[in-house]
Amino acid sequence: MLSVMLRFLPILLLFFGACTPTTQTEIYRFDQIVVTKNPTSPPPAFPQSFFPEKLRFLESSEFKTSHIHTKEAYLLLESEESLASILKRIETRSMQGDWKLIDKTEKNGEVTYLLEGFIKKSLSIVVSETGSPSHYLRFYFRKHSSY
Repeated sequence: MLSVMLRFLPILLLFFGACTPTTQTEIYRFDQIVVTKNPTSPPPAFPQSFFPEKLRFLESSEFKTSHIHTKEAYLLLESEESLASILKRIETRSMQGDWKLIDKTEKNGEVTYLLEGFIKKSLSIVVSETGSPSHYLRFYFRKHSSY
């Protein structure tokens, strides 16, 4: 019996070694606030055309004034796309007219964009340069009106 188990041990180790733990989505709700860890999609307030192609959502939060309208939202994502490509995408997208680039700041390995949208909306994007091949992007959305 022991010899049979020892014969299958390398196969079992290979099988269990190849199985990596998956990151499950965790959702926490409190009245009008929704906080999500490892979300499968971003809050709908964010224009996805600013997102890099290769990305992984890490965290998000959303404050809604009703079931439909988002007042404030936050999103943290990770991307393995090059920093130059990410910055070019944001700057090119901001020239399309619906989001106006108000300010761009580079400081301490981070590039921060402040954009203004129609109907009193603002969007901040912070791109953090890390030592690894991946970069972190933080998105902040705020709607300054009630309609």
